Amino acid sequence: MPCMPSRTSALLLVIGLILTVVALSGCQPLVKPTYAGPSDECGPIEPTEEDVRFLLAIGQDLFSKPEWVKSYTVEPYKVSLTRQNDAQSAIAYGEYLIYTCGYGQADLDEYFSDANFAIVFANYDSYTQTNFCEEGSLALYEYDLVFEGAPYLSRYWVKQQSDTRLLVLMLVFPEKNRALLDSYATRLFPDLSSCGGQP
Repeated sequence: MPCMPSRTSALLLVIGLILTVVALSGCQPLVKPTYAGPSDECGPIEPTEEDVRFLLAIGQDLFSKPEWVKSYTVEPYKVSLTRQNDAQSAIAYGEYLIYTCGYGQADLDEYFSDANFAIVFANYDSYTQTNFCEEGSLALYEYDLVFEGAPYLSRYWVKQQSDTRLLVLMLVFPEKNRALLDSYATRLFPDLSSCGGQP
C-alpha cells in the first residue's frame, strides 16, 4: 500500500506553492516589513516622511517668495526648518519634536525653560520675555531682542500637536517691521497671533 502524506506535509506543500506563486507573480506579501532603524524603549526615534512633510507645509504659501531662503534638517527626535529673509532681516524657524513615549508637563517645563531660551537666543545681544499666553493646546512666548545694537521682536509658539508631537514656530522681525510681523503671525496662528497685552 502506498505511503500517504500526513496532514502536516500536505499543509506545508500548499503553503510552499502559495509562496512560490506570490514570488513569481511579483505580489507583495501582506506582512509589513519590520522597522530596522534606531529606536528607544517606545519606538522609532527617526522622524517619518509624514513628519517632514507636515513641517515643510506650514507657511509654505506664506513664505513662497524667493527672498525667503529655506533649509531644513532631519535628526533623531526632531525636524528643523529655517526660512531666512535677508532683505527684511527676518527669520521664521520651526521644529517638530518627537516624544516617542509621550510627554507631560515636566517635559514641557524642561524644554521651554529659561536655560533653553538662553540657548535659542544665544546669538542676540540681549533678550527679554515680555509676554506669555495660551489658547487651548497653543502657547505663545513674546520676546524683545537686541541684535548688533538693533531692536527686534520675537514670537515663539508651541502647539501640542498630538500625544507624541510638539510643533514649535518662531518669527523674528526688526521692531520697525512690527506691522509685518503682525501680518505673518495672524496668517499662521489667527487664534493667537499675539498676547495682546496679557501679562
